[in-house]
Amino acid sequence: MKLFKKLTVLVVIIMFSACESNLTDLENIGTQTAAVYYNDPVNALAGLNSCYASIQDDEFFVFGDIMSDDAIKGGSNFFDWVDREFLRTFTANSGNGAVSGTWSLMYRTIVRCNDVINALPTATFDEDLKQRILAEAKFIRAYAYFKLVPLFGAVPLVTRDFTVEKLTLPRSPVTDIYAFIKQDLNDAIDNLPMKSEYAASDLGRVTKGAAQMLKVRVLIQETGYSNNTVLAATAGHTVDVNANWNEVYNLTNAIINSGEYALASNYATIFEEEGENNIESIFEIQHKQTNNEWGESVGNTTIVQMGNRDDWGWCFNLPTDALYNTFLSTDPRLLNTIYGQEFEVLYGVAQVWDKQLWTLTDDSTKEYVTKTRLNRKYALAKEDRSGNHNNQDVNKRIMRYAEVLLAHAEAAHFKGFEGEARNFVNSVRARAQNSSMPLGSALGQTSGYTYDAFSGASVPPVTSTGDALLQDIWKERRLELAMEGIRYFDLIRTGRISLLPNENNYSTHDGLLPLPIGDVNTFGLQQNTGY
Repeated sequence: MKLFKKLTVLVVIIMFSACESNLTDLENIGTQTAAVYYNDPVNALAGLNSCYASIQDDEFFVFGDIMSDDAIKGGSNFFDWVDREFLRTFTANSGNGAVSGTWSLMYRTIVRCNDVINALPTATFDEDLKQRILAEAKFIRAYAYFKLVPLFGAVPLVTRDFTVEKLTLPRSPVTDIYAFIKQDLNDAIDNLPMKSEYAASDLGRVTKGAAQMLKVRVLIQETGYSNNTVLAATAGHTVDVNANWNEVYNLTNAIINSGEYALASNYATIFEEEGENNIESIFEIQHKQTNNEWGESVGNTTIVQMGNRDDWGWCFNLPTDALYNTFLSTDPRLLNTIYGQEFEVLYGVAQVWDKQLWTLTDDSTKEYVTKTRLNRKYALAKEDRSGNHNNQDVNKRIMRYAEVLLAHAEAAHFKGFEGEARNFVNSVRARAQNSSMPLGSALGQTSGYTYDAFSGASVPPVTSTGDALLQDIWKERRLELAMEGIRYFDLIRTGRISLLPNENNYSTHDGLLPLPIGDVNTFGLQQNTGY
């Protein structure tokens, strides 16, 4: 798929003219420009919905989990979806399918958002609705660019229609991309409603809190250009780290004080059906078992990938020993995050295992295992599984309130407010201790699932200071947000690249993945180092 394939057909108005001054110019009635199309609020909302639809296939776990120390690729054998293994070890080439898939997906998102953002300002329908639609589209565009920059570095900054006559395209500096993302998010923050201000029919749309939290992620990620020696040496991007953390502190404080969000009382409920769009939800990608008006599946295509191969699934994105051993055995989040080798019950059913599962232990050794660990957060009971594997009715949890609290704790630490930092970390830990076993954890309980008590639960508060407190905050992020597509980005932005599966390959490639060869050739893009 070409980078800038147009998804909205715009018909050019043909203007008739004559040499004679007494002839009247004729309007070609029946043609429709983007400005005319989007002047109808129904059409404007349809265009905006296409922006939401375009991010539904975001395979967050491939880059956030598999590329980190929290997960291995998995699959039926080493060569099953091997492109993901090449990402994990930074041995991918410019023809890598996982790379081109995400690159194309994010630029498709950007193009759709540009259509809305550029056509809507002249619309004459309700001004409040118009500004909200523009703000939502800018959030989604910022989301797409934010996904691209840490993976590919300097990328083309496309804000308007791109014509086929222009066959070359520059890569904009990282500094410009971050400035653009932050401006889009500032506009979104200024014009989006609070979560409680939306009608029930608008459930799932981005909110002011979501825009604030995405900007928090952007600012935190940007500090990596100071902390990460590889990025600092090659990206040419200077960051005022203290200014970033000050803004993170203020943004997270605003979310906390808004009264719009709270921690769910039981961690075990968050990834169950009842946990969708709950009190803790900042932003979720909505999914249903159906197709939309453009013929695109709006079901979740990633859920089946993480299921047990001998039960229902493809056995990808498997939690590592390192992740498992980071948890206290008394932390209820452990069994709500990982099931399998140590706890085999899933919705009352004892799991069996594919004895041919192949895992990679290092660059040269491949070994069979007879049991494994799987991601409990996106597991499904048998009765909830769609017959169409790639069409599951399960939302992707993108941002949660717990992450807000931990980001605030990290910002408080950098501002020297250690007591405040500990308090916010410990509020997350207290919720964990008061949580239950996962739903349906009793063997034989195949209906009427219950949340059974976690015997001996203990997640003691942190008491550390100084750098040890920072390490505890980072550890808490790993425990709380495990298998949610965040770990890799936490490692690179904090400079802990020694924990990556292949630090040397990461460094020799400037910490970046290859640009897809098709667009390198078509648009004259400069390829990243080492590809």
